[in-house]
Amino acid sequence: MDHIPTGPFPYANKSIWHSSPIWPAWWMNGDGANGEFDMFEGYEPNDRASITIHDWNANLYGNCTIPSNITQYYNGSGNAYGGASQFSPDDTSLEPFNKAGGGVYVMQWDHGKFIREWTFVKPNIPADILNGSPNPNPDTWGMPNAYFPFGKNCNSEVVNNMYLILNIAFCNPPVTEECKDVVRMQPEAFNETYFLINYMKVFCRPNEQCLTGIYGSG
Repeated sequence: MDHIPTGPFPYANKSIWHSSPIWPAWWMNGDGANGEFDMFEGYEPNDRASITIHDWNANLYGNCTIPSNITQYYNGSGNAYGGASQFSPDDTSLEPFNKAGGGVYVMQWDHGKFIREWTFVKPNIPADILNGSPNPNPDTWGMPNAYFPFGKNCNSEVVNNMYLILNIAFCNPPVTEECKDVVRMQPEAFNETYFLINYMKVFCRPNEQCLTGIYGSG
């Protein structure tokens, strides 16, 4: 990915907006009782990505809570909401990411065990990714930037039968009138609000079918 969407810097009249004018995201969603996993959500003026697991059916699977000692397993920038939302390191999102020339977001989903994620900013990209290896090895990449273990704290069925989504929305909740006015009245402020993507790859284990269809919208 060479460019992450950016927009107007979210300060006006020396007051901080409660809503980011842009809300780019790369995420997975499921149908019915399945939850959601966000590999990347960007909110100005943060220079780090929000990485989150959502359980939309607590009555069926219980609430996902991440163990308090989770920070020993990843080197991100902290967490929120009981660890269900973690953050990539500083300078791995939005303007700093773009100024570095882009990079790679990688998510490893080992169903029943964990989800891990890494963010690599150029030029610090592992050789097996850079060289297009058909079998990249996450165990050689060092500590992940986010880690979500499954087990007693979070049922692995929360994320199941998922599909990938890449989108840009405007004014994340809680939406303010100030944010909506900027979107309506300053279209020129969104000239840099786009994704520039070289590729998106899905890797499956040998003899495993993990990609069953491609969905799109016109």
